[in-house]
Parts: sequence; structure tokens; C-alpha cells
Amino acid sequence: MKNGIFFWAMAAALLSGVGCERFHQFQTNEREKNARPYDDLKLASENPNLLSGLRPPKIKDLNSTAGKNLFNGRDLTGWKETDYAGRGKVEVKGGELHIHNGLVITGVTLTNVTVMPKTNYELSYEAKKVNGSDFFALLTFPVGDSHASFVNGGWGGAVTGISSINSMDASENDTTVYLKYNPNQWYRYRLRVTPDNISVWMDPKEHLIPLNATVASIVKAYQADANQTGRSLTAKQAEAELRKINPELDKNIPARDTIYFPGEAQIIDEKIKDKVISIRPGEIELSAPLGFATFQSYGVIRNVRLRKLPTSAKAYDDNKTKPANPDVPPLPDIPKKTDD
Repeated sequence: MKNGIFFWAMAAALLSGVGCERFHQFQTNEREKNARPYDDLKLASENPNLLSGLRPPKIKDLNSTAGKNLFNGRDLTGWKETDYAGRGKVEVKGGELHIHNGLVITGVTLTNVTVMPKTNYELSYEAKKVNGSDFFALLTFPVGDSHASFVNGGWGGAVTGISSINSMDASENDTTVYLKYNPNQWYRYRLRVTPDNISVWMDPKEHLIPLNATVASIVKAYQADANQTGRSLTAKQAEAELRKINPELDKNIPARDTIYFPGEAQIIDEKIKDKVISIRPGEIELSAPLGFATFQSYGVIRNVRLRKLPTSAKAYDDNKTKPANPDVPPLPDIPKKTDD
């Protein structure tokens, strides 16, 4: 009985194997019969312009100069009015932050502190003074575990610098420069903080008028300046750009008044290693960790952007290649304060 069962099992297995082999052979024969030459399949096109209209996929640029927008231009989301005594009105309109005159200081402070690094970052913003005779867009910012303030137009309207370095404020340390700020003219600032340095660039850049200068000589000087950044301008083009940001150019030149050239120039380059960085004692401390303030002045601020830097900020030392802000004409480098 057992031998019979074994016989039929072996027979079934043999027939099964033969059936499978015949089926595989059948599949192979059908594939070969229905196969078509590769060129007939037209899987590739001989048209070289076939993909020319397709856009490449969008790839996020990790080194983008745009950075993160800290002010949405609609309201104070992410900010609050700083609790200064006698502060003025703060409002958002037309995509701009308007900080009106107060009895003393008026300003706003960032509430979303988690977005703000302590070092290795750049913060840029645009500001203009509507009226007043003191700072109109002071920026308080982190420097490691401490804070400092970038003062623009303080102490009567011209002093620009960092408060404080080794307990000396912006009017008395090595960052002090004296700049002229015209009413209702936009200025763009770019602040960079690294463990070893605080730098600030300003756009437009100030141009001092030499003795016996004329409109033609100033236009020629600007043509030469623009050419250094790869821009070739005719005299007519150069004069038009100058008059756009210097509406009283004909009066400024004979009076040897300060004028501006489009473009960005570094106004502060301060090594801070082994130096004590701190906020000037007083109410301005309420602006920490990041805030804007005015002193008895009406200032307007817009386009506040934060960009984090790698640990080596030298990789981002590209200010010479940055294009001028088309809406804000860009200072040659400003000489630092001397004792002479």
C-alpha cells in the first residue's frame, strides 16, 4: 500500500515539473514573438528642444541672502510695544512700522525670542527719519550672552556706533562715526555678529565733496565707483541715479554738503574678542533681546530680515558682490572718529 502511494506521488511530481517547464517555454516563445525593435518603441526623442521648456525643480538655497522675515508688514505679530515711560504711538501701515515721537524713548521688542540666535547671524532692515534730532531706528541685538545697541543718529542726530564696548557708549568708543541723515530718505543697514566681530554696512554710502567739485566731476566720480562693481553707466545714467537720491545736488555740491552714492559700504568693523559688550544702562535695556527704538524722533522701519551664518562667517563676506537696493540708494567707507 505504501509503495503504491509513493509511486503515484512521484508521478505527480514528475508531471508537475514537466508542466512548469513547458509553461515557461511557452512564456519565452510569446515574448520573443511579440518583441519589437528598441527604436520602434520611441522611448527616446531625437528632438533636442523637447525638454527646453521645462523648468528645473525648485531647490531651497541654504545660503540665501533673503533670510527670515521678522516683520510681516501687517501688524505687530511677533512684537510688542516696549514699556517705555512716556512712549509715543506705534502703528503699522503701508507695510511699515511707524514709531512716533515720544517724550523720551518709543519702540518695539521682539516676543518670539526663539528665532533669535546669540551669534553668527546677520540682521538687515531699512529705516528713515520723518522728524526729530536723535536716533530714529536704534537696534538692540544679542551678542553672545549679552546685548548691545546699534545707534544711528544719536546725540543730536549724527553719532552712529555701538553701545557699549568696555563700558563706553557709541559716542566715545572706536565704532563712532558721524553721518548725515536726511529726512524721509531710506537707509538700509546690515548688521553682522560673530564671536569675534560686530560689523555694520549702510546703503546708500556717503560721498564727501572735494574742493572745487562740479556736477560733472561728481558724476564722473560716481561712474568710476559704479564701474568697480561691474556697472558701466553713461554720464546721463549716472547723473539720473545721483539726482534720485540727492534731489538738491546742485545746492549740495557748491556748499560741499554731504551727498550719497548708490551702493553699500561698511561703516563699523569692530573686533570684540576679550572686550566687554553690554547695553548702555537705562531704559533701553527693555529692548533686549531684540528691539527697535527712537529718541524724541519719528522713525519708520521695514524689511526686517534675519539670516543665520555658519560658524565661519568669512564664507559670507560677500558684501562687495551684493547688488544695491533698488529702492534705497547704497556710503565710500566712512573714516572712523579720531582725536584730531
